[in-house]
Amino acid sequence: MPRSSSLPPEPDPAADLRDAEAGGSPGPDQVPGRPARLWVGSVGVGLAGLALMLATEPRLAIVWDEGYSLGREARIRTWLHALRDPVAFAAEWKPPRPDDELVQQTGAPPPRPEQVDSRWELLFDPRVLAYFWPFAREEPHGHPAFYAILGLLGDVLAPTWQELPRARLGPILLFCATGSIVFHALGRRWGAWPALAAAGAWFLQPNLFAHGHYAAYDAVLSSLWILALLAFARSAAESTPGEGQRSANLALVAFGVVLGCALANKLTGWFIPFPLAAWVAFTRSRRGLRTLLIGVPIALVVVYLLQPAWWVEPIAGPMRFFNSNLTREETIQIPIMFLGRTYLTPSNSLPPYNTIVWTLMVTPVVFLSLALVGVYRAVSRGRADAFTWLILANWIFLLCLRAMSHTPGHDGVRLFLPAFGMVALMAGAGASQLQEWVGARSRLVVVAALVEGIVSIALFMPVPLSYFSPIVGGLPGAARLGMEPTYYWDALDAESLAWLREHTGPGETIRFSTFPSSWLYLRRIGALPRSVTPVDPGAPAWYVTQNRPGMNTGVTRLLAEQGTPAHEFRKFGVPLIRIYPASEVERLEKLLPR
Repeated sequence: MPRSSSLPPEPDPAADLRDAEAGGSPGPDQVPGRPARLWVGSVGVGLAGLALMLATEPRLAIVWDEGYSLGREARIRTWLHALRDPVAFAAEWKPPRPDDELVQQTGAPPPRPEQVDSRWELLFDPRVLAYFWPFAREEPHGHPAFYAILGLLGDVLAPTWQELPRARLGPILLFCATGSIVFHALGRRWGAWPALAAAGAWFLQPNLFAHGHYAAYDAVLSSLWILALLAFARSAAESTPGEGQRSANLALVAFGVVLGCALANKLTGWFIPFPLAAWVAFTRSRRGLRTLLIGVPIALVVVYLLQPAWWVEPIAGPMRFFNSNLTREETIQIPIMFLGRTYLTPSNSLPPYNTIVWTLMVTPVVFLSLALVGVYRAVSRGRADAFTWLILANWIFLLCLRAMSHTPGHDGVRLFLPAFGMVALMAGAGASQLQEWVGARSRLVVVAALVEGIVSIALFMPVPLSYFSPIVGGLPGAARLGMEPTYYWDALDAESLAWLREHTGPGETIRFSTFPSSWLYLRRIGALPRSVTPVDPGAPAWYVTQNRPGMNTGVTRLLAEQGTPAHEFRKFGVPLIRIYPASEVERLEKLLPR
C-alpha cells in the first residue's frame, strides 16, 4: 500500500510508528517496544487519577445539571425495575410527587397502571417510553441518554452509596480510563514523558478535572471524543499482516462503538466525523476513509440501541431530536458576560475569537505552552506528521464550532470542553518535540507542567471551575476583565449549606435566585432544610445568589451592587456565593421601577 494512503509513520528517529506498535527496539528513554512496562504505566496513571477523583468528589458541590441527571436516571431505573415483573409493578405504580421528582415537569405525563402491566407496552408504547426515557426530545429534554445510562453503572458497582456519588461514579471511571488510554497511546508513539504530559494535561486541567466528576454530559462527551480519535488513528494506521491487522480491525470496531456512544450523548457528538473526514482528505488516507465508511454505520446502530424511544419512532425520533437541538435560539436563551459585555446566546453570538480567549484564560500556562509547541510540530512537519495533524484538526474544528454564529455560548468553556482534551494530546506532542530538541532536559518542563496543574487544582478547590490562568491575573484579574467568576452553582459549598441550616428557623424558607432541581436533592438528603421556596410554605428568610453577572437582573443585580450579604463564600477575595437577609431584598425591591 502506498504510504500516502495510510497514516504515515512518525519521523521521530526514536520511535517509528510501525515499529512501536509491532514491538520494535526502543530508545533509552522510550516506552515503545516495552509493552509490559507501558501497560503497567497506563494502569498506574489510571489508578492514580481514579484515586484523586474519588478523594476529591465529596468536596465538589452538586451543580446545576446534576439534579436533572439524577431524575432521569431514576426514571430509567424505574423502567428497568418494571421490566422484571410488569404485573407486580403496575399493581404498585404511583408516579412520584412533583417535589420528589428531579426531572423538569414538562413533557410526557406519567403512564397509567394499565399502560405498564406488560413488557410489550414498556418496550414499544411510545407514550410509556416518552415518560421513562426523557431524552432526545423537545427541550428541556434535548440531550440523548448515554450519560444517564453510564451513571447507572454506580448502581452495580456501589449500590450502598448515596445517589449523587453513585451517579458520578460511571463518568469518573470513563474519565480515568480515558486518561489511562491517552498515556498508553502516546507512550507507544512518543515515549513515557510526552505521554505523562498528555495524561497530566487531561487530569489536571481544572475545567476537565471538575467536569470529570459530574453526573452530566460534557466530560463524558470529551472522553468519548478523545477515545474516538485514538481509535480512529489506530484503525487508520499502516499495519503489518497478522496481529497488527487484527489490532487495527478491533480499533475500527471500537471507533464505531465509541462514536455511537458520543452520538447518543449530546448533539455535539454528531460532529466528530467532520474533522476526521477533513483529515482523510488532507492525508489522502484510504484506511482512514475505510474507517469512516465502516465505523459510522456501526455508530448509527449503537445510537439506536441506546435510545429505546427511537425503536418505535425510527424516523420521527431522530427528527425530533435534531429539531429540538437546532432551534434552541427559539426555546432556550441564556445570558453570559464575556469581557464586560452581556450576550444573550445563542441569538446574540459571542465574538468569533471567544474560544481562543477562553483557552488562553483557563489553561495552566505550561500545559498551554507545550500545546503551542505541539502546534509548531504539526505545522513545521506538515503531512509527514499525520497524527499530530489529526489532533490539530480536531482542536481547530472544536474552537470554530463554538465560535460560529448562533451557537450556544453560555457557561464558560463547558460547551466546547472536548477542545481541552485536544490541548492535552497536543501537550504530549509538544513534549515529544521538546524531547527532540533538548533531550532529557525536556522532563523538567513536563514536571513543571504537572506541578502547576496540581497546585492550580489544590488552590482552587472546591471550585476548580473558577480557575483562571496567571496570564490574566487569576480569578481576581478575570473578574476585573468582566468574566463571570462562577456559573454552575458549584460554589454552594458545605460551609454555606451548613450556614443555611443553622440560620433558618421554623416557619422560614430559603429562596434562590434560580431553581435547578439540585435543591430538591439537597433538601431530600438533609443538606438543605425542608424549607425551600417555592416548594415549602413559609416566609423567605434568605435569598441566595451566585456571582454570575450575566444573569443578574432586577433585585439580584441591585443586591450585587448595593446589598450587604449575611454570608459569603469567596475565593481569592472574589465573592462566588452570597446569602442576603430577606430585609435586604425587600429594601432593594422598592427601588425597582414599577
